Amino acid sequence: MVDVVGKFGSFVKGNSHPIEMVLMALILINWAPTEVLGRDLDQKLNSVLGPILKPVKSMMAWPAVRLFLWLILLYSCCIANNKNMFFLLSIYFLTSR
Repeated sequence: MVDVVGKFGSFVKGNSHPIEMVLMALILINWAPTEVLGRDLDQKLNSVLGPILKPVKSMMAWPAVRLFLWLILLYSCCIANNKNMFFLLSIYFLTSR
């Protein structure tokens, strides 16, 4: 029988740093206070980042991606005891709604 939890756990452990970096970038971009830059600069920044962020945000809203992230959240909380990943995923899920 295939050890699904073991394979999933080794995948998450091996890629925890890139997953954390992507989550931090998404959280920081989502919370960036661009309105303090002024209306003109805010519009320019949104016109540059918009074509990049729109597909990324739509991909992150896919049910399969959200399920994968939720499984990582569950694994990091209950099995791996990785609090950094747990808090980042918790913040991501709270801010992505």
